[in-house]
Amino acid sequence: MARDLYISQGLSASTINSLAQATRNYCDISDNENFDIIRFLEVDILRLIPEFYLFIEDDDAMNGSKAFVTEDSNGIVVAESVYNDAVGGLFYARKILAHEFGHVLLHYNKGFETKHSTFKGYEAQIKNTEVFHSAEWQAETFAIMLLISPTLINATTKEDDFRKRFGTSPKLSSYVLNRLKSFRKREKTPDMKAVQRILGGRVSHKPTTESAQFSLFFDHA
Repeated sequence: MARDLYISQGLSASTINSLAQATRNYCDISDNENFDIIRFLEVDILRLIPEFYLFIEDDDAMNGSKAFVTEDSNGIVVAESVYNDAVGGLFYARKILAHEFGHVLLHYNKGFETKHSTFKGYEAQIKNTEVFHSAEWQAETFAIMLLISPTLINATTKEDDFRKRFGTSPKLSSYVLNRLKSFRKREKTPDMKAVQRILGGRVSHKPTTESAQFSLFFDHA
């Protein structure tokens, strides 16, 4: 399990949802369509972050890890079995890759702004810190909202219906559905300045033939 980091500047679920929606808009994927995380990481993302790379590693070499972001925050290393399952459409594997991309997008410049929960010296500092400052919570929230728009569920959505529609396991259905319902209950106005700051900082500003695509991505946010 990844060790959590607490970010000095938190992000609300509404703001993260806006970032996920901007990503879907860039790929021209409606809320009712499945987000093709493989195509996005292998093709689409290169127009926005040319230095990004996805590396598939043998499971035995991963030391039990499913996937992780590289030290330079420009790449994702994923276990071969997880990659194959994501290609096959399995939700758990798609969520793992979307989660790691969440770190690439949200935390690429946070190396010196974090407080580590596993270091006892920091325990007092993070004791009362809200979950919105958790890097893992932010990445997980982004992954869920990227793959499944909150607009597709409501308070009456049942787990069995959710599971059949999105191909999730019973356990994962309960977890994801509860997260989405929780967001719908407390949805607030997103911080659009934070959305623009994150996208503007992470996305390459180098002149490319995809400049119009970048404008579309940014303006929709």
